[in-house]
Amino acid sequence: MSFSLRYYSLSILLLSTLLTSCVRAPRYQPPSVTAPTTWKNSTDTTFAAPQTNPAPASAAAAELPRQPTVPAWWSIFQDDELARLEQQVLAANYSLKAAVARVEQARANVTLVNSYRSPVVALNPQAYRQRLSAYRPLPIASTNGPQAINQTQFYLPLNVSYEVDVWGRLRRNVQAAEADEQAAEEDLRTVQLSLTADAAAYYFDLRGLDAELLVLDSARQARVESLQLTQARNQAGVDNEIAMRRAETELANVDAGIVEVRRQRAGLEAALATLTGQPASQFALVPRPGPLLIPRVPAAVPASLLARRPDLRRTERQLAALNARADAARLARLPTVQLNGFVGPLSSALGDLPKVADSYAYYVGGGISIPIFNGGRLRANQQIVERQYDEQAAQYRQTALVAFQEVETSLANVQQSAAQLTVQQRALRSARLAGLLTKERYRAGLTSYFEVVDADRQTLEAARLVVQNQANELSYTVQLIRALGGGWE
Repeated sequence: MSFSLRYYSLSILLLSTLLTSCVRAPRYQPPSVTAPTTWKNSTDTTFAAPQTNPAPASAAAAELPRQPTVPAWWSIFQDDELARLEQQVLAANYSLKAAVARVEQARANVTLVNSYRSPVVALNPQAYRQRLSAYRPLPIASTNGPQAINQTQFYLPLNVSYEVDVWGRLRRNVQAAEADEQAAEEDLRTVQLSLTADAAAYYFDLRGLDAELLVLDSARQARVESLQLTQARNQAGVDNEIAMRRAETELANVDAGIVEVRRQRAGLEAALATLTGQPASQFALVPRPGPLLIPRVPAAVPASLLARRPDLRRTERQLAALNARADAARLARLPTVQLNGFVGPLSSALGDLPKVADSYAYYVGGGISIPIFNGGRLRANQQIVERQYDEQAAQYRQTALVAFQEVETSLANVQQSAAQLTVQQRALRSARLAGLLTKERYRAGLTSYFEVVDADRQTLEAARLVVQNQANELSYTVQLIRALGGGWE
């Protein structure tokens, strides 16, 4: 008999192993994306080998820190004020707090989904009293005829239920929840990178306006001197009133430009206040019209560095979650095994409940639920998740293409902006020299004031374009760092 039992057990084990191997899904692999071997707009000569997956987050996700943060990429600018603002953004921005809350929700959902793999144990005390009709079916025989009966019952059962995860459906749901958690962490990194990049862009635009204000203040002083000169020449009869009025017009134009730049600065200051989690009315950034220093970000970045981009990693983790859910939906079409039972004292008198030997009742059982017909509901649910996976896979590849586009565009912007700045600086030097020569000729009476006005305008425009180009190049550098995922190591 023992031989028969062992043979039976072995047969069940082999059958279970065979069925499990039949329902096992292929191992998940992220969709293949062909990455470029070089950056077209990079001037560096070191290139990376071709990469087929720019964001293999499935392997790296397990190594992610529990408190996701982006690297302090802004340190390359060596600006203490910028570093202080970035720390305020990371500490107080409410969009970041919302993203952190989403991560905590995802982590709690992992615990929730994982709980379905554990037995459910519940204590359900019951007490009731009922009256049975005297004319009930099968009444108790009595010499006095049919009689009603009053019953009192006290019950203290411990109920246990457990679903046996035979095919791994519950385990796949847990894997999907874990991938959702990792996607939420990557979403947090995406928000962090986006907000810190926005803060840096606003900051450099604001510093560019400070530099432009310095240029305008210098130009205003020159316009005041020109106005005094034309007034003196007009009073001396050397020049007519037209030159004086043109000098007044040029001074007013510069004053209007100063007002406009200050208006733009106020808007950027308010935007920075919001990013740092402060009311705009209580935030101020002291003007600092010093020179704008432009760092060099290493451009020879391998295409595989796009694995640093949190938006790509998030999309890939969402793909992994959908893959697990599709498999769980497929496994839901297979039979499920449920074990359940209860144990506890049952008595018509409350005082008899502690009598363990006589009052206890129990039940142990189990069952198999085999889906036979449900109108195609389970198959349709599987198809829906599979099509969602296809949609997300296409979105993943599109996101990768957009990432390549953003890096190339940022590299071109940085490269061309630097070349444009060199040309603008040359134009400024020529404009200043022309302005000096024109003013000397005007003082000597060899030319009219109209040529002075034209030379001053060209000098001011060239000087403003230089500082604007410097601010733009800083913003393009921030865009490049953002496109590279917040780093370049």
